[in-house]
Amino acid sequence: MDYKELSDKIKEFLEIEKEPAAIKIYDTEDEAKNVLPKYEGQSKHCQLVSNTSINRESYYATVEEINCPNGQLALGLVDKTVDVLPQIPPVKEAIGYAPLSDAEFTPDVILIYAMPSQAYKIAQLFKTKLKQRFEANFNGTASLCADAVAYPYISGKSNMTLGCMGSRKFSDIKDEEMVIGLTLADAECIFQ
Repeated sequence: MDYKELSDKIKEFLEIEKEPAAIKIYDTEDEAKNVLPKYEGQSKHCQLVSNTSINRESYYATVEEINCPNGQLALGLVDKTVDVLPQIPPVKEAIGYAPLSDAEFTPDVILIYAMPSQAYKIAQLFKTKLKQRFEANFNGTASLCADAVAYPYISGKSNMTLGCMGSRKFSDIKDEEMVIGLTLADAECIFQ
């Protein structure tokens, strides 16, 4: 299944307007540079995801562009380990962002903004297609970076999060929305 087809199926099934965001963790900046333009300026990971989802922007960012310490830690962009957040093993040099329908890379995680009434449909697909329960694992801190990207990346398990103070303040998560981080394998299986 190509990524445009997958994106269309997700949006149609969930009846969402925001584009699913494809996220790629790059070991080196050179790998990212070959696929995406570099983000100009500084921003938080949650803002970059929001821009990708709403404005359909594609780019990559490094530790220099992501100006959130929790995001830098969770995404493995700095060489420091903490116990309180899911954390991608450091050091990674770049994070790629693209609307799923336009992704020219293989996503590690697909982020979806959804209301609970839409998110439960994904839980139902896990039950019917994967024969398993959807287990959410979050703590309300560093949600879009740690819970929605790092946790699925390191565990291989999709996750849901309610967002955190930072992501709700700095990005466009509506009061009634939550964020789902699907692994590519889960997304392709449940939306086949």
